[in-house]
Amino acid sequence: MRDIKFRGKRLDISEWVFGDIWQHNGRVDIVDHRAQSHPVDPETVGQFVKYYGLEFYDCDIMFIACDCDSEYGCTHNDSKYMVVWNKETAGYVLKSHSTGRLHSLDEFGEENMHIAGNIHDNPELLHPQGE
Repeated sequence: MRDIKFRGKRLDISEWVFGDIWQHNGRVDIVDHRAQSHPVDPETVGQFVKYYGLEFYDCDIMFIACDCDSEYGCTHNDSKYMVVWNKETAGYVLKSHSTGRLHSLDEFGEENMHIAGNIHDNPELLHPQGE
């Protein structure tokens, strides 16, 4: 069995399902641990990522407490990031909500990373209060 897994929102009941991805005839399904196939919204499909002890998925929103030790202070200027795939590095990175800049996962200590939600269920997390 592969270690790669995916998640996607089921089309019938809008709940998350986890497992292997299966694409056929223009449809995307997630096959769960019971080998049941569930059609999912392709826009919600995200791949599982494991970074040290932290487990998350593509399109998760992270809040990060910066512990920059730069003598000039924090250079990241943000605490909100989204997990995205970077084709150029063929790996997952964190995209700053305020600047759009891509940051390597290694720029932050995993002890400072907090998964707050995901863009599909919690888009409001990327907006300030009252916006």
